[in-house]
Amino acid sequence: MNESAEKLSILDKQIREAIEKNPHSRNILHAFKKILLERKRLVEDRICMGVDVSGVDKIRLRAGVPVSRQAALLHPDEPWKKIALTMIPAIKAGLPSLAEDLQRIEKAFKEESVAPKDYFSAYPDLDAEAFDNWVAVLNIRPEAFHLLLISMLRPVLEMKAKEIVPLLGDFSWNKGYCPLCGAFPDFAVIKDKITERWLHCSLCRHEWRFNRVLCPFCEHEGKEEGVTYFFVEGREQETAFVCPRCSRYLITMNRVSDLGDHDFDVLSMGLAHLDMIMQEKGYIPVAFNEWNDFRTQQA
Repeated sequence: MNESAEKLSILDKQIREAIEKNPHSRNILHAFKKILLERKRLVEDRICMGVDVSGVDKIRLRAGVPVSRQAALLHPDEPWKKIALTMIPAIKAGLPSLAEDLQRIEKAFKEESVAPKDYFSAYPDLDAEAFDNWVAVLNIRPEAFHLLLISMLRPVLEMKAKEIVPLLGDFSWNKGYCPLCGAFPDFAVIKDKITERWLHCSLCRHEWRFNRVLCPFCEHEGKEEGVTYFFVEGREQETAFVCPRCSRYLITMNRVSDLGDHDFDVLSMGLAHLDMIMQEKGYIPVAFNEWNDFRTQQA
């Protein structure tokens, strides 16, 4: 078994174990299983264009300007069509209710009447007007198109992150948003022995160390009133950090000795019940992602 196939096998095993451990998240994990596996396959194939980071200024990085605001992460010739035609069957398999919409999008991509590069060309700014026009012309549900586009963007940014980190070398960063793509985290881990908090980017999947008592979203410091964590009785390691100022929360694995090479999206999906509990209490996630947005269900 080659290295890529081995990584896919490990991810598949992690998903199966997460389903067994968290039966309440079974539907979410089943729905996203093939999406996660295809994304991993794309990342391992490394089919995207390179990134020139020669112009990245580490002084600006230290001041909080991410790489995405200093260099072009996405190239006009990224293989968007190939990526879309890879992800569409995976989304259909897990979310068959979106199949008709995805069929129309697939046809438009093949005929090149819709060009995804137009939507991504100014990243980290995305072309909302183009998105709205495509939704109207194709007569599709916006949530179907958004899921596809974000499922295309995430593996591309993950590939870029893997390339950028060794090129940049050491640099200083103390913000709650990602130093590479600028997105906020959707998951955090507090390690047991050295009690450090590591944030996990909701888009490119980069991880970085961050102050334990600061809110990643508004940078409020919780020393005076104390840092608040919610958890379900009997599962104290699985928590939600809460900021009293901005009412944002961040799902956090607390006092973990070693997660190894575990996929953090799988961990996050397994704890989706915590997202639902927190949103029912009126809190908002630091970052919405494809599986933690329960606003429609609550409407």
